[in-house]
Amino acid sequence: MKTILIHGPAGSGKDTQAELLSSKFGFQVIGTGEMFRTMFSEGDIDAVTAHRSWSKGFWVPNELTYKMLDRWITRFDNSKNWLFVSVVRDVGQIIMFDKFLEKQARELDKFLYFKLDEQTAVERLSLRRVCINCGAIFNAKYKKEKKEGYCDECGTILSQREDDKDYNIRQRLLEDQRTIEPIIEEYRKRGIYIEVDARPGIEEIHEEVIKVLNL
Repeated sequence: MKTILIHGPAGSGKDTQAELLSSKFGFQVIGTGEMFRTMFSEGDIDAVTAHRSWSKGFWVPNELTYKMLDRWITRFDNSKNWLFVSVVRDVGQIIMFDKFLEKQARELDKFLYFKLDEQTAVERLSLRRVCINCGAIFNAKYKKEKKEGYCDECGTILSQREDDKDYNIRQRLLEDQRTIEPIIEEYRKRGIYIEVDARPGIEEIHEEVIKVLNL
């Protein structure tokens, strides 16, 4: 069983790469973003509290995040390869994630970071639209839908996420810059850190991801 953690600033394409790894290599994708949004839509009381932070571009408090993650993980199959997306957003979450994996009898194999400059990130996110029904993601420049304004997968009208509005985008990027360096340093010390340039196109990045993960 492989256990991979990927991270990167908003707009770096980590969710798209996670989808590709899932479809091509059978990884189950486990992300706190999806967790917060799904559990909020289900009326979960902790997710309602978390929404006050993530909807404004701030990180959800560590204890609350991992309280929810302990419940969220029960929806996944522990016999499969797992790909975690941004479940470590603060240096204090490193130990929490270690303990979380211990409870699942797993060890982290690689930490993959998608590096992207702020200008490109803002451009990508401002053009991003999502399907509220199936979760598919589209971008007017990088991954345009076939019929403008409608999801290719299920036909639902696309919308802009609340946290993809200009102020919230920049706030999320500031939060990432504030917290990422000590996280990178820790995983570099452990010898499992890999950095990928997130500026190229989706396929070019994906080829590099396959290479560095030896898939």
